[in-house]
Amino acid sequence: MTTQDKIYELLSVIQRTAVQGGDVALGAAYLTGQKAEELLDTAKLLFRANSLERDIDQRMRAMGELLYATHTGSPTASEVLHDRLQEIDGLKAELEALNVQLGREKPAPKCSACGGAVQDGDKFCRSCGEEL
Repeated sequence: MTTQDKIYELLSVIQRTAVQGGDVALGAAYLTGQKAEELLDTAKLLFRANSLERDIDQRMRAMGELLYATHTGSPTASEVLHDRLQEIDGLKAELEALNVQLGREKPAPKCSACGGAVQDGDKFCRSCGEEL
């Protein structure tokens, strides 16, 4: 084997090593990008959950003010109270779903017939009366 052949062989080994190193670097960059995307998605979910918690807190305070106004002689129409409570229920359901998605809590058991909330020990659904 001539010196020139040895140099070509050495250059070939260097080229293969460089290509392999580039492939490893590309794979690492891809995995880093995926992890960054996962972290961003989680941060968005956490931000939304915190926003919902603040919104629920504000609405609960407003409900307390309506209740106190009723106590002091300025009753609020029951339809208004019902609508506000329904809004809070919707926000709490959305927050619960986010918390499940984030792994903060397990999903609450639901009635197979109507999807209503079920508690441990219930024999019948509190919403539709279906036997559980």
